[in-house]
Amino acid sequence: MRFRWLAVFPLLYAAVFIAIVWWLGGGEALGPFIIGQRLLVRLLAIAGCFLAVSVFARGDHLRTAWLWLGSGAVAILSRDLLRLLPLFQPANAGPGALVILSGLGILSNVALLAGVWMLARSWKMAAISLPGGRYGALAVALITAVLALAVAGPGALKGARAVAGGDWSSLILCVSAVVDILSLCLITPLLLTAVSLRGGLFSWPWGLITASQLSWLLYDAAAALAPSLTPGGFPLAEVFRGLAQNYLFVAGLAQLFAIRQVRRSAG
Repeated sequence: MRFRWLAVFPLLYAAVFIAIVWWLGGGEALGPFIIGQRLLVRLLAIAGCFLAVSVFARGDHLRTAWLWLGSGAVAILSRDLLRLLPLFQPANAGPGALVILSGLGILSNVALLAGVWMLARSWKMAAISLPGGRYGALAVALITAVLALAVAGPGALKGARAVAGGDWSSLILCVSAVVDILSLCLITPLLLTAVSLRGGLFSWPWGLITASQLSWLLYDAAAALAPSLTPGGFPLAEVFRGLAQNYLFVAGLAQLFAIRQVRRSAG
């Protein structure tokens, strides 16, 4: 039951977020509210990752994976906090400030990609047989890759063209889009690992991480929408950002609870 509540929490959070946004109705309080909740979900993601890190010994493959994920979450939170300072706001940011913000964004994306990649290859290290066989896995991987390219590909191409034209401030957008494509392609082994472990404790962390990655796919799709396509300027992308970060939070908790339960049973 504990694990089911973990899976429900991000959806409940999203429902409360939507209700508050509609209640605020686009007033002056909406901007500060969105910024505050964005920082909150970043903190929750960091907490989940490092709680998962705490149950593994040094040198453990999964400890390193969660450490990468947590480090990426710390980097992106640091960027968000810096953006609140006058020196780093768009109207005042000089070349040095832009380099710092871009550097933190790139570092976060690379760290998150490394963490997801390490989790995605855990099935191979543990000699887990993925369902569907080789061709089934290839079919799912192909579908995921097509979706990733369709959603994040235009952003990557736009960012690359801007950088080629001398707009280095677009580098973070280009890198972020490319990393999104690569990390979304890793949904396949995460999803198939969760399915192969279904019914067991360890299916929950992988399933929730998969939900986080799928939420980022929806975030990219929502962020690419024209403002006219979202009713009343509703911050749809923020809903999916919150889902992605909260699913990472509960995935870390699920990893913590699963390891502790196994150790209690062994004891």
